Amino acid sequence: MAPHNFRPFFTLVKNPRNSTNALAICNWCITKHDGLGAAQIKPECYTANRARFCHSHLAKCPNFREYNTNEEVQRNLSLPVPEDKKKRKMLSEEDDGIYFCNFNFNNFNIYIK
Repeated sequence: MAPHNFRPFFTLVKNPRNSTNALAICNWCITKHDGLGAAQIKPECYTANRARFCHSHLAKCPNFREYNTNEEVQRNLSLPVPEDKKKRKMLSEEDDGIYFCNFNFNNFNIYIK
């Protein structure tokens, strides 16, 4: 499988809990915490090596925002997440013509495929 768009922003290490998917450690967290070893033990600095998880980490990472300009942050966060395309494709293939409404006391949501 080809690397996802967020791979250059992370350092991969072996995942002790899941041998099939590496841990992705944020390069800006590594810089902020003075090394891979320190960042590797902080849960807020790593995630599973999946595009959607890496994108989510960068979106909320203060170190990413500290070391980049607003333009770089926006450009990097606007990179496509391949898993979103797969999900959209699956939804369009499964269109069965059924639409539903979700009523909630606090808000009203209409879901349309």
